[in-house]
Amino acid sequence: MEQKTTGSHRKRNWILTGAVILFAALAVVVLFLIRPKSGAPDRFVIYYGDGQSLSVSAWETRTVVLRDGEIAERATGEGEENVIHIENGEAWMEHANCRHGECMEQGRLNAESVKTRPLGTWIICAPHRVNVEYRGIGQ
Repeated sequence: MEQKTTGSHRKRNWILTGAVILFAALAVVVLFLIRPKSGAPDRFVIYYGDGQSLSVSAWETRTVVLRDGEIAERATGEGEENVIHIENGEAWMEHANCRHGECMEQGRLNAESVKTRPLGTWIICAPHRVNVEYRGIGQ
């Protein structure tokens, strides 16, 4: 036997269907807002000293000071010093007291710039033996 749906049941079904669709749309919006920007790097790896490295999330705002092959608390301008800044998915050499300063001229390292940079995924300060590597999603 076939049951007939009354008006109140139909109305209830439409309300329930609407609530499910609204909840699913809200979940999609929330997931879209909390995900990292498309193509953004997971992290930057800073190589320094005698084979040491430091991995930093690309979405962490951080300034890393290296002096004479070691991590330092703050920049002083003494010794072999490099200051690397990481913010909003980008890293750049903010300061270096090497003789030519070419590492500072290499610009910002990010998901888009690696496609066109002469050094690709790297910022290199050869005199101080400091390298910053971009590590993208899945690398």
